[in-house]
Amino acid sequence: MKFISGAMRVIAGAIALQSVAQADCASLMGSKFPDTEVTRAEPVAAGAWTRPVEWGTALAAVVQRLPPFCRVTGIIRPTPDSSIGFELWLPERWNGRYLQVGSGGFSGELYYAGLFQGVENGFATAATDDGHAGIATDWMSGHPEKVIDFGSRAVHATSVASAQIVSTYYSRRVDYSYFSGCSDGGRESLMEAQRYPDDFNGWIVGAPANDWAGEMVLLLHKLQLTATLKDPLTPDQLKGLTDAVVSRCDATDGVKDGVIDEPLKCSFDPAVLECMGAPDGHCLSATQVEFVRRIYDDVRDSASGASLAPGLQGTRGTEAESWHFTRIPDDGGPSGQVLSDQIVHGFLPDMVYHDPRLDYRKIDLLDALKKSSAAIATRFSALSPDLTAVRASGKKIIQYHGWADPGNPAQYSIAYYEAVEKYLRQDNRDFYRLFMAPGMFHCWNGPGPNVFGGAYTPGGIFDADHHLLAALMQWVEKGKAPERIIATKYRDDDPAKPVIRTRPLCVYPRTARWKGKGSTDAAENFVCQ
Repeated sequence: MKFISGAMRVIAGAIALQSVAQADCASLMGSKFPDTEVTRAEPVAAGAWTRPVEWGTALAAVVQRLPPFCRVTGIIRPTPDSSIGFELWLPERWNGRYLQVGSGGFSGELYYAGLFQGVENGFATAATDDGHAGIATDWMSGHPEKVIDFGSRAVHATSVASAQIVSTYYSRRVDYSYFSGCSDGGRESLMEAQRYPDDFNGWIVGAPANDWAGEMVLLLHKLQLTATLKDPLTPDQLKGLTDAVVSRCDATDGVKDGVIDEPLKCSFDPAVLECMGAPDGHCLSATQVEFVRRIYDDVRDSASGASLAPGLQGTRGTEAESWHFTRIPDDGGPSGQVLSDQIVHGFLPDMVYHDPRLDYRKIDLLDALKKSSAAIATRFSALSPDLTAVRASGKKIIQYHGWADPGNPAQYSIAYYEAVEKYLRQDNRDFYRLFMAPGMFHCWNGPGPNVFGGAYTPGGIFDADHHLLAALMQWVEKGKAPERIIATKYRDDDPAKPVIRTRPLCVYPRTARWKGKGSTDAAENFVCQ
């Protein structure tokens, strides 16, 4: 296998970076744009970006190699109660294209990693905070316009304002516009395609939280189960569970590599780990066995048994790394909680039940689903299968999801993709393709190959074989649809470090199969079937 350094960037053939006539960066401060105030416009020299927070080593390396660009910040006010913050980075060597990157959770901050990914590859690139500051939900109560901004308007308004600024700066219009987001950014991507199909030529949709009510119920379910578990699983027990699942199901795809390619086909009963005698620190108690079963299973109505949301079947074989929720304290306080729990503690009490003292442990799951759907379905959820306008206009969508996603189950992406196909009554693949990533967590990381140009993951190889954005460009601009994307596993998931493994991601419902000879760590030895 020929390994390519993660630091090496191969520019897609369709991209031509060139210096173009530009206005003086600072002069944008005096420009007038509808509903938009430019609050800063300053040039940034190559490698001189001063990051507002500390990054890990991978992103720090990207920051150091950023090209010179004009940094524009601003506020968009489509209503008196709106305050949509955004940043737009305008590279000195521009490829003629615009990229907008999505957010995550309840936003309230800019995702700079997405800006890095765009500007280092020559895109004029923008991001927005979705209309508020901070990841808490206190901005929702009494601010219906801010709720609308978060739901869909902020992303649309940012695309409109950015297009005007880009045209002013470069003295010509954008050739092609793209959107890339994961998690809530994936929801934003689908929302744009559904509601504002004229904004972009193509969309990258990563692990979309597009069924917001269902997602809230799943998070609530995990919290409730964890709060009632008297003997939380220890790291040793989680590792034992992971090892047992991998031992049972790893080879079902023909390759023993520690990654389960099709976890929904893995039949594993945690009862095999139940303690037969005195606990030894590795076996599971009867209540722990039942806990594991319920986490794997769909979220169900306690009365009817009906499925309310998908469970974490896809995380089989990654429990030791991905089941962080098993260590969440059950006191309901904010200390030590991950973002998903902050969402549940703030969103359900404030937005759905309007009771800040609400005890999440006492909420009925079916009631939460109904009330959440009534409160925010039309504002936050991006579930419409009607992508007729996208298809008719020749625009394209590439969606991806990690099978081992513990926060937003991969089944959501499959369900939406199939719903679109059912609605349109024909194969999606002429305009919309889904790629499932075995062993990948929420948006990135995990034991499987996980660097392939997803949102917020700068670095790696930028060409149509290895990078979703380059592949989307080739599809939109050249008419060549991606049949597979090569995902790379780097040491420590850092593209600046050596390659461990490459593996093709196949167009759903196909999966990668080893040819039976050659290294199982090399993508060229696999075929999509």
